[in-house]
Parts: sequence; structure tokens; C-alpha cells
Amino acid sequence: MLNGMKWVAMTLLGLGALVLLVLLVLLVSWLLPVPAAERAALAAMDTAPRGQVPERNAFPALWLLPYDGIDPARMRALTAQDVRDFAQAIGARPPQAWTTSVAEGRYPKVTAAHGWCGRDSDSCLDEVRAHAQEVAQAHRGHDGLHARIRALGRNDHYRTLFASDVSMPFPPIQALMERLSLHALEHVRGNSTPALQGVCEDIGTGRMLMRSSDSLLLAMVGGAMASRNAALFTEILSELPADAPVPLRCQQALVVPTVAELDLCVPMRGEFAYQRSATARLPDGHSRWLYDTEKTQARNAALLSRSCAAAVRQQIREDRRVALAAPPSVWSLQCAANAVGCMLQDIAGPAYDEYNWRMQDAGAQLRLAAAMLWLRGQPNDGKGAMATLARLPDPLHSAHRPLQPSADGRGVQVRRFARPSPDASAMIRARLPLAWQPH
Repeated sequence: MLNGMKWVAMTLLGLGALVLLVLLVLLVSWLLPVPAAERAALAAMDTAPRGQVPERNAFPALWLLPYDGIDPARMRALTAQDVRDFAQAIGARPPQAWTTSVAEGRYPKVTAAHGWCGRDSDSCLDEVRAHAQEVAQAHRGHDGLHARIRALGRNDHYRTLFASDVSMPFPPIQALMERLSLHALEHVRGNSTPALQGVCEDIGTGRMLMRSSDSLLLAMVGGAMASRNAALFTEILSELPADAPVPLRCQQALVVPTVAELDLCVPMRGEFAYQRSATARLPDGHSRWLYDTEKTQARNAALLSRSCAAAVRQQIREDRRVALAAPPSVWSLQCAANAVGCMLQDIAGPAYDEYNWRMQDAGAQLRLAAAMLWLRGQPNDGKGAMATLARLPDPLHSAHRPLQPSADGRGVQVRRFARPSPDASAMIRARLPLAWQPH
């Protein structure tokens, strides 16, 4: 019995020592300051953009995009009212739900046409040809919406006017793809020049969102908008004779993508503000030993700021698949007293690699379209498209993703860095201009 009591006593002493050790580790972890690198990242991600003219912000026009009959001045006034109403709703105690614009019910609302030319479509033109009457019907009465989408490209940036909050609403982004099937329909009906004009306008709008959006979501949608229209551009070009006019807008829209369009640094600052509002809602005071708001936000700043690194910009410039710096490990003393915050960041971390790759793929699709426009202007010496494309200007050339002929010989392709869906092709493709198609 004495031996048994000794064993129990030793066990209790061991458990007590273990508890004291855990408490000591938690205390030391809690007392540790935010690392200097994370503080620097926090300051960098808090930097607000400068020199932007409010009247050139695309947000009001995009926020109220589905509504007919609102002039620009009224649009800004309605948006300002929505911004005030949202701020009042989230500022209430407890916060109130807010989802509806004051324009709802007061102005006619258009539902965007969809069902064709999606992200997994092999050929937008083939889909529209097969369903031309349905596409035409879906766009009937949408002239106002088409005009508003066209006008979006006159803006030079996108900055949300809503206060950053976990419940912050987003504009109706699905409407941005509305004109894609319309452009294809215009070409199918024989109106190829207006179709190309519209395609290149929408490429320009997509590129504006890519380079000048404070929203990661809007930047990615801008990339999709630009790349899908660029793919349609090459489809239309593959069916036009060499002397068919190509609008000047296309030369402007298909300049080589810049690093600033593809590096996601500006969108990540907006994403940080959005996530900061979300983490601030977690019950810091009730789980002090498991979650620290300041340390979580600093850690998140370091995670998101990786897209702003000089090494990332260099990888984009060389068209190498972006490899973000490894996030800090959750198995560290820093995370002992902030286990919840560290685990949240550890779960989110891998997604950011994919975002960078998808934006690089949008840039590759734009370069392919620019290469096809360049090829169309070259004399055909009978040696084939690939021989001529070997002389591409350096900015359109990628040593890490060299052009390959498609299986049918009617296009070119490069490998994809990201797979936006399981059904997406592993290659990014562009059709050859008609004069370069094999006979």
C-alpha cells in the first residue's frame, strides 16, 4: 500500500510539474513582443494608396451596375447612402444585418445573362453559335447594362467605400462577364469589328481591376474578365481575313502586362483590412491564453505581404511560377499563447499561392493574345507559325513557358500554373490567326 501511495504521489508531482511547465511556456509566449518583421509588415499593409481622384473610382458604378436609369450623380448619392446605412448597421450594439441597397425596388434591375463562355469553356464562339437564339434572347433589354459595363473602363481604380467588416457586401461581380457572350454573338452575326471593340474594352476594364483594386476578389475577377476576353479575341481573329480591320483599342488593351498588374500587392492590402475586421470580432478577452488580436493581425500582415516581396516581382517578371516565402511555423513559442490565431493563419496560408498563380495565368493569356495580334501582321513565308513566333519580341516571350503548338495545329499553348477548377485544361490556349491556320 505504501508503494502504491508513493506511486500516486509521484504521479501527482509529475502532473503538477507538467502543468507548471505548460503555464510557464504560455506565460513566456504571452509576454513575447510581436516580432520586428511582423511589425514592419503590419505597417506596410496599413499604408493607404495616394493620389486617387474619387470621381475615377469604379466602385459606385460597379456597386449599382444591375440597376437601369441612374445617372452618375445620382449613382454616387445612392452609394453614399448605402455606405452610411451599412456603417450605422455594423456600428449598432449588437450589429445589425444589412444586405440591400436603397436602389432596390426603386429602379429596374437587370439579371445578367449567363450559361455560356464560362471559365471551363473550350470555345466561347462554338457555344454561342450552338445557342445563338437563346443568347440573343438573354441579352434582350440589356442595352443599359451593356453601356454601364463599357463605361467602367473609364475609371482608373477600384476602392470599396464600405467600412471593412466581416459582413461587408460585395458588388454583383457576376455581371462583369455579361458582355462576353454578347461579343461572341456580334461576331457570329457578322459584326466582327464592334465585337472586337467590345472585347478589347472589357480587357481594359479587367486589367484596371487587376492593377488598381483594393479587393483580392475584384482583382481576381478582373483577371478572369481580361483573360476570357483575350481568349475570345484570338477566337475571333482566327476567323477573320488578314485585311479585316482590328480596332485601335485592341492595340492599347493588349500591351504586355506589367508586374504591377500581376503581383497582387495592392489587393492584398485590401484583403488584410477585410481580414483584420474579422479577427477583431473574435472573443479575445474570453480566451486570452489561446488568442491574441494584435499578434494574429501582425502575423496575418506578414502572411499577406509576401506577395509584395521583391523576389515575387522578379519571378513574375521572368514568368516563373511564384513561390511565396514559407509562412512561420505554428510550432513555435510565439504561437503557444496564440494557438487559435496561428491555426487560422496556417489554414489560410496555402490559398495565397493559388491566387498568385491564377493571376500569372491571366497574364499569360494576355501575352498569347498580343502574340497572335503580332503574328497576324507578319508576312507568311510558308515555314509555319511556330517558326515565325520564334521571332516574337522579347516582352512577349517566356523562357519558362515556351509556346507549344496545340494538338490540332490550329493554335498555340503554354502550360497553366493554376487549375481554377478540376475540369480546367492544363494548358492556356490561343487560336492562330486565319492566315496562319493549316490548310
